[in-house]
Amino acid sequence: MYKEYPPDKRLQHLVETYWVSDGMIHEPVTSLIMPDGCVDIIFDFQNGDKQGSMPQIVGTMTSALSLTHQVGKIEMLGIRFHPGGISSFMKNPVNEFTDQSFSLSVAESLFEHPFYEYLPELPTTQQRIDYINQYLISKLSYLYLPDKRILHAIYYIKQNHGIVSSNSIAQEACLCQRSLERKFKTIIGISPKQFSSVTRFQHAREYLKSRRNEDSHTILNACGYYDHSHMYKEFQQLGSISPTDIQL
Repeated sequence: MYKEYPPDKRLQHLVETYWVSDGMIHEPVTSLIMPDGCVDIIFDFQNGDKQGSMPQIVGTMTSALSLTHQVGKIEMLGIRFHPGGISSFMKNPVNEFTDQSFSLSVAESLFEHPFYEYLPELPTTQQRIDYINQYLISKLSYLYLPDKRILHAIYYIKQNHGIVSSNSIAQEACLCQRSLERKFKTIIGISPKQFSSVTRFQHAREYLKSRRNEDSHTILNACGYYDHSHMYKEFQQLGSISPTDIQL
C-alpha cells in the first residue's frame, strides 16, 4: 500500500510530501519511478538493520528508475523534498548524488545519528512522521540558505510548465548563463534545461491523462513540443514510455 502524508505547514516550502509503502508482496512487482526534479531520503525498515537503519539519499533523476519488490514484506518511508529543498539541510552539492543512491551518512548534513537510530523504534507511521516533523522543525534555524535567484528560477520554470528557454530563465534569475548553470546544478542536481524538460514531461503526462480526446495539434501546443517526434523522444528519454501509453 502506498500513501502520502503532508508535512507540517512550517516545512511545506522545503518538503513536498512524506510517503509510505508497506504491505505483503505475494509475487515480484516492478514499477517505474518517474523523474520529478526532487531528492528523496528513504528509510527501509524491513530490509535494513531494524535498530538504527541508515537511510538512503536518492538524488535527482534524469530518467525513470525501475524498482522491483521481491516477495515478502515491505516497510519503507520516504521524505520527498521540493526541488532545491534538500540543499537547505546539507552542504554537499546536490549534483554529487544525481541519478544515484547513497547512504545518507556520506553527506555533510544536519541529519544526526540519533535521528536514524530512534525513528525505526517508533511503532506507527504517524508517530514516525510526527517525529520527522519535529526533527526538521528543530533544524530550521540552522539551515543552509540556497541562492534566492535559483529558487526564483525554479518557480519560474514550474509556473510555465517547463515551456521556457534557457535565455529567459537566466534573465529571470538575473544571472549569466554560465553562473546559472553552475549554481542550478549545485542546488537542484541537474541543469536548468534538464529541469525544464522534466517539468514539461510531468505537465504533459498530467495533461494527457485529463484530456484524452483532444487533437494532437492542441496537445503538442499545450505541452510545449515542436512535433510528435520531439514529444516521443522526450517521453522515451525521461520515462521509458510513449505518449500513447498514457492515453490508452
